[in-house]
Amino acid sequence: MPEWFGGSTLNPDMIMPRADQWKPQWDRVLRWYGRMNQVRIKCQRSALDMSDIDLVIAFFQNCYHLRDWIQSCRPDCHEKIDALFADNFEMAGCRDLCNGFKHKALTRASLDSDFNLYREYNHFAVEVGQNPIQYSVAFADGDDLRKYDLFDFGERCFRLWDKFILELDARSASERKRSQS
Repeated sequence: MPEWFGGSTLNPDMIMPRADQWKPQWDRVLRWYGRMNQVRIKCQRSALDMSDIDLVIAFFQNCYHLRDWIQSCRPDCHEKIDALFADNFEMAGCRDLCNGFKHKALTRASLDSDFNLYREYNHFAVEVGQNPIQYSVAFADGDDLRKYDLFDFGERCFRLWDKFILELDARSASERKRSQS
């Protein structure tokens, strides 16, 4: 039996039920989340290089694209996913990070087409024995600016998906039980 990793050249419906075909993407998100946390640990002791930044961006891209996978495999979840992104600043920001690094110009931003991912030197961190180089992401929010530690922002996005997935799997389990009755 072949093992399906995604894509559409095979008929995945023969290998895995359509309603479960988003799960390999969730597994990718989990792996990228782990890699992002390894970079977070590195950041505590030294500056990051561009490969590290690329890895963090890849996390946000995979995190956002889980939306497409679930909507394609579970059309019954469209409204819930739309609400997840509409009701959570972090998920809208995840979309902007994903698309902002995919396209040269972000023309249809959820929040801020001119968001910034940057590093800064915090001289107070040296005084308490921390790495003074910190990585942040900032979004305009009306007349305000929302600034987050880059890794905390990634953590928030991941936790929102994790909660959504737990609820989705709970719904799926109860739907299977009802159909078996």
